[in-house]
Amino acid sequence: MDDLLREVEQMTAGEPKYEKISFYDEEQDGFAEFFILERTKVNGAEYLLASQELNQDSDGYIFKVVAEHEADDDEVSMELELVEDETELEAVGKVFAELLSDDMNIEI
Repeated sequence: MDDLLREVEQMTAGEPKYEKISFYDEEQDGFAEFFILERTKVNGAEYLLASQELNQDSDGYIFKVVAEHEADDDEVSMELELVEDETELEAVGKVFAELLSDDMNIEI
């Protein structure tokens, strides 16, 4: 827990450790912001583990990158979909749990 608090302090003091993304949520009719905690590829598909908060008890979400677009100004936008298939969620969740085993406790 102390390590996570130090990371949050670093984020507020200088260069952020986690990339922040925002996207339009049709259900909420507004924008939702998430911190990308980790990225990985499984069977050629890219996945993001993201959370709206940086604390030990926050919920994490696994998004699948379905498309990427690069604009003329080198800005990259991604089309994401929330992983809801239980088999896919469990498989990718295990990969993230292994990648972050030293930093976070991930429960699927």
